[in-house]
Amino acid sequence: MKKQFIKVCPQCGSTDIGLPMGGLDGGMPIRDHCRKCDNEGIFPEAEDSEIKSFKKNLKNAKHN
Repeated sequence: MKKQFIKVCPQCGSTDIGLPMGGLDGGMPIRDHCRKCDNEGIFPEAEDSEIKSFKKNLKNAKHN
């Protein structure tokens, strides 16, 4: 079975990721846009089965 990877916002942990409001700019690398917190950048990808763990680690890091 092929593994499925999903982009995750490194700021809030959301998987609701799209393109920035300005769309694509031919000279710029494709950036990701979090629809939940408006964070933009190049987001990491995690396996579908690891999303909960990613979010838990993100919350723990914010509290330290």
